[in-house]
Amino acid sequence: MLFIYDSDVNERFPTVGIIGAGQLARMMVAPATALGVNLLLFAQDKEDSAAQIAPHVVGDYRNLSQLLEFAKKCDLITFEHQLVPLSVIKGLEVAGVKVFPRSQTFQSSQDKAASREKLIDFESEIAVMVSRSEHGQATSWAPTQLVKSDGICTLTITPAPVISSSVAEQAQHLALSIAEEISLIGVMTVEMLVKADQLFVNELVMSPHYSGNWTIEGSRTSQFEQLLRATLDLPLGDPTMTAPFAVVGNILGGEKRDMYRPYLHLMARNPELKFHQYKKEVHKGRNIGHITVIGKNLLELKEIAEHARDYMSGEIDE
Repeated sequence: MLFIYDSDVNERFPTVGIIGAGQLARMMVAPATALGVNLLLFAQDKEDSAAQIAPHVVGDYRNLSQLLEFAKKCDLITFEHQLVPLSVIKGLEVAGVKVFPRSQTFQSSQDKAASREKLIDFESEIAVMVSRSEHGQATSWAPTQLVKSDGICTLTITPAPVISSSVAEQAQHLALSIAEEISLIGVMTVEMLVKADQLFVNELVMSPHYSGNWTIEGSRTSQFEQLLRATLDLPLGDPTMTAPFAVVGNILGGEKRDMYRPYLHLMARNPELKFHQYKKEVHKGRNIGHITVIGKNLLELKEIAEHARDYMSGEIDE
């Protein structure tokens, strides 16, 4: 039997450049691999979370000339974070680089949101993720409740149990309206403060976001796959939940350094748990991973997630 190797096969699949190589970029590797899409990361350090497992170059994201060289290897560029100066994004666009979201979207988003946490006596915080493609197709995921401790999100619950179905619908409509108004291409998270039935936009994030990590197991299409679809102008995926509830516990660094050994206890106790290690050096208070559990009984899911989170962080021993 004669085997013919087609050296052009990879050329028919695009290369998406990601500025940033942290844990959110790391979680893009699996859906990109499944789609056959090539990823190239622009990392700050070769030990960055995603740079450990994906092709990358190391450089300064504030340096336009370095990013222009990087862009020559990519069909388009998108972002893992919002730290790239607007002037640099505009410089890429002037040079003809396809950049999503566009600079105008970033600029418009800054006019749409202002931190109101200290101004409003709010009752809860939610986040609504949306995605929109170049041809205007848009989708949104169920609203997510953000549970914080000392200003740090330690747990997310989807769909947000603290709001009514009518407020949830209102929140999704608001997020989709903002996405259209600012001509979003990619994914965006709209963080909102809730007081009674009122919603106040607190922040817009023009990249993948921790509040959407539940979508890996909890949605038919994750935020990471949807980002690829949206920026490549492919038909968007189904954002429907795969279970009635999805709860995520964010693992913060503590005294415990070994993040592998806890599997022995946690996997035996709750085999339904899903683990995501970011492979970052453990420092106190640093977000080093997350766990996800999905199902029907919210009280039970919260107990499982909180126990796993606290056990891995070293706050409890059993």
